[in-house]
Amino acid sequence: MRGLAILGAGLLCAGCGQVADAQAKLIDSVRIHDAVAGYEKASQPVDRCVKAKSVVIAYTDARDTAETAAWSAREHEDCQAALIALRARAPAKP
Repeated sequence: MRGLAILGAGLLCAGCGQVADAQAKLIDSVRIHDAVAGYEKASQPVDRCVKAKSVVIAYTDARDTAETAAWSAREHEDCQAALIALRARAPAKP
């Protein structure tokens, strides 16, 4: 009887991992969607730079390396455009 209870508990917990993974993926996709929507709404160069960084963070958290790399490149371009628009210079690298 005790073994049956342990087996039943094990089967219940086995399904929990799949549910948790599905929930994590859903949360990641919502965060990515919200970040991309914020980026698309941004009109000023500085806003686009900041919002692009938000998208990079969302893809990094979702462990999507290809999209992280693509958005990192876009972020770099947008931040360079923001520096030009502000007539600023990028800080020197240490």
